[in-house]
Amino acid sequence: MDIISLAPSNTEILYEIGAEDDIVATTSLCDYPAKAARKPSIGGWTNPKISRIHEFDPDLVLASDDLQDEAVEEIEAEGYPVLQVKPHSLEEVYKSIVKIGERVNRGKEAQKLVKQMKNRIEAVELENNPRIYCEEWMDPPMISGNWIPDLMHTLGAQYMIETGRSQEFSLDDLEDFDPEHIIFHVCGSGENLDAKDIIQNRSEWQQISAVKNQNIYTVDDSLLNRPGPRLAEAAEKIKEIVDG
Repeated sequence: MDIISLAPSNTEILYEIGAEDDIVATTSLCDYPAKAARKPSIGGWTNPKISRIHEFDPDLVLASDDLQDEAVEEIEAEGYPVLQVKPHSLEEVYKSIVKIGERVNRGKEAQKLVKQMKNRIEAVELENNPRIYCEEWMDPPMISGNWIPDLMHTLGAQYMIETGRSQEFSLDDLEDFDPEHIIFHVCGSGENLDAKDIIQNRSEWQQISAVKNQNIYTVDDSLLNRPGPRLAEAAEKIKEIVDG
């Protein structure tokens, strides 16, 4: 089976379930594992080049997220079969992995991967039920949604929102929640953010407990923003920085 992966998360899943040899092309953002970056690219995440897809003539195109809807419509109009997964919760992440595995004839491997992820994530338990704020976007500040609230609750943390996509919020809501820890994982930034410097420029945040106590961190966005296997690594990283 010749597969084109349109999302870094899907590429990581395919590698983890042993389907890497079936991948004929990915996007310019598919950089993990390192050898995935050596696969041919068909362009960007939301604007793949249809001409490049024609070159590879895939048996399956794997897409992810609502932001790829237009690209999916265009690819399907060209006659290529597309599987698009849109996980918006931790449980949906697990289901999407299984769905991908079954579609590429790696169902057992996908089930095994999900079990391993669940075991690792559920083994992480944060001390003292901390209040955590995660930020996925800075202009304007947006609290992380999708699977992040589920992940935080699973780890034993309190979180300011229960469900939904990443979203803006009022300063009053933030002050009422009063996070004890702030985690930046801003899209496309990797670990290249000076989180404390960012917070210093938000004068209205200075009375928040996390700011007063300097409990401000940066986590590689690829760990938390991709609905794939490395969410387990993200959970362990959060335990490391929050509990020391």
